Amino acid sequence: MEKHSHSFSGTTTYNDGHIHHYGGVTSENNHDVYHTHDMKSETTYYDNHDHDYSIETGPTIMLPNGMHYHMYACEVEYKDGHTHYISGNTSAD
Repeated sequence: MEKHSHSFSGTTTYNDGHIHHYGGVTSENNHDVYHTHDMKSETTYYDNHDHDYSIETGPTIMLPNGMHYHMYACEVEYKDGHTHYISGNTSAD
């Protein structure tokens, strides 16, 4: 079965007077009807720090054209006395 991945990007919540940007590509997975992907990376460096995050996407959300995407949400690593949250949708595949 062919494997695939999704891209993702966005900005964190505004905390401690700033935001961070993030983005990347999910882990690969099969085109099973029900599947998830892992997302692991770090935010951009700002205010002398960045934040790591590692999460699993939600399950497949099918689109009328046969493509699909995934939702995600998590709290990033606590650093420099604060944390941020990320959430959004992956690209459609």
